[in-house]
Order: sequence, then C-alpha cells, then structure tokens
Amino acid sequence: MIKNGHHHNHHQVNTAAGKDAGTTPGATACSPEKRRRRIRVWCDGCYDMVHYGHSNQLRQAKAMGDYLIVGVHTDSEISKHKGPPVFTQEERYKMVRAIKWVDEVVQGAPYVTTLETLDKYNCDFCVHGDDITLTVDGKDTYEEVKKSGRYRECKRTQGVSTTDLVGRMLLMTKAHHSNIVSITRFSLYELRSEYKAKLLLSAVLGHFRLSGVDLVCHGKTEIYPDKDGSDPYAEPRRKGILRTVDSGNSLTTDAIVQRIIKNRLLFEARNQKKEAKEIAVIQAMKRQEEEKTKERAQAVL
Repeated sequence: MIKNGHHHNHHQVNTAAGKDAGTTPGATACSPEKRRRRIRVWCDGCYDMVHYGHSNQLRQAKAMGDYLIVGVHTDSEISKHKGPPVFTQEERYKMVRAIKWVDEVVQGAPYVTTLETLDKYNCDFCVHGDDITLTVDGKDTYEEVKKSGRYRECKRTQGVSTTDLVGRMLLMTKAHHSNIVSITRFSLYELRSEYKAKLLLSAVLGHFRLSGVDLVCHGKTEIYPDKDGSDPYAEPRRKGILRTVDSGNSLTTDAIVQRIIKNRLLFEARNQKKEAKEIAVIQAMKRQEEEKTKERAQAVL
C-alpha cells in the first residue's frame, strides 16, 4: 500500500484543531456519540492512460466519504480480462498516487471487487462510474458488492475513455498527434488553484501573461517553436525566470504513441473485444427489461 503524504498534514491540522477546542492531553476530542466516524471509500480500476475522466471519478468518490483508497490492477489481470494496458503497472501506480483526491493506493488489486477486499481495507463501500465493467467471461465485476448494498455509483465523464483515446491514437499520424498534444498535455483537472489554471491556459494560448509570476517551469523535453517559428518561452527567457525541471522519468508522449503503434493489432483487438462484450450485455439487459414489461402487462390483464 502507498499513502499520499500530503493528506497526513491535513489530519494533523484537524487533530490540532481538536486540542485547541478545549480537550486535555490524553482525552478524546468528543464523546463517541458526537464524534462522526470516518467513512472509508474504495475505488478500483486499470487507470490506464490516466485522463480527466479518471480524476473526475475519484473526485466524486472522495466527496462521498473521508478517506479514499484506490486499488490498481496488475498488467496480467488487465491483459486477462480486457487486453494489454498501454502503461505498465508501476507507471499506473505512480499516476494514480499523484491525483490529489487519492489518500492511499493498493497495488495489485483484484479485478473482481469482493466483500473480502472491502473488509480487508476497512472500507464502507466502493464507488464506480455508471458504465459497464466486465470480466473475461462477461460477468459484472461489482456483482457481489452490489448485492450486499456496499456499492455506490458516480456519474461517468462523457466523451473520454482509455479505449477511445487508444482508438484515436491508432487513427492518427505522429505529426497529427503531436499538434494535438501541444494543447492536451495541460490537464487542468488536477491543478490546485485558479491561479495555476490561468497561467497554464495562457501558456496553451501561446501568450505568457507574467505579471506577478516568479517562475515558469518546463521539463527536459525539447521545446518546439510555434507555427510562426517563434519561441513560446521567449518572454520568460527574457525575464530570466524560465527553469528546467527534471521529472525523473524519461517517458514522453511520443514514446507512448510508439508503444501503441508497436502493439497496434493487440490494441485494436482489445477495443473490439471490449465493445463486443458491452454490446452483448446491453442487449441482454434490454431483453430482460422487455420481458419484465410484458409480464407486467399480462398481470394487469
């Protein structure tokens, strides 16, 4: 298990606040009746090619409780049930851990969510989006927790999914992809303040408004000129506030595209397999609903 350190300070602040409110050393902050128990929430998934849809799901899940634990599946589990992931499990663990609503990451979480898993991590319930998640044999991965009443649903973010992103990349040429990435690399969903969002939005538009800005940072990847050949970082360079930041990771967007191109047939098969399973389940659910409607109509007659 991996815990996010930035939440630890928040807990200490709350504890300190309780002491300031008049508690004595060694005494509880309030009576058991008055003290609200912390609600522990479980989410799990592949979290491959982490995008704002994943982040939005975790944001909604965290709002349902106090402490969010996220289980991330292994490469072998994902390959078994839906096909090979684009990112390795170690990369996916790191990406999920970096999302600010996540308090703890469980590495190698089982693909099928069970009551045993929820109990193991003392979670009250699990949260998933309102989309279909199936095992390799077409069964609902949340069937057990749904039946037990320990399942909550959040709204799925429309218009984005890993399957869709992989499909788009398979259709794109490298040049086309590079043009799009220059804008989409600024994922504003994870920014912690409106100030940062405004700064990055200015950068995306190619216009640094540097009033009150002390530092502008860029990774170690190559800086490409704008369409007119100008340096997009000319202004911060002139002011002497441009700094290079080493992420400690050599992974680049081009490297991700190359992975997908290299395994093109596998990813195409994965997408087709996933879509076929979902269509089959939707059709089965539709047939069940039609049968129930007929039964209700006959009962009335």
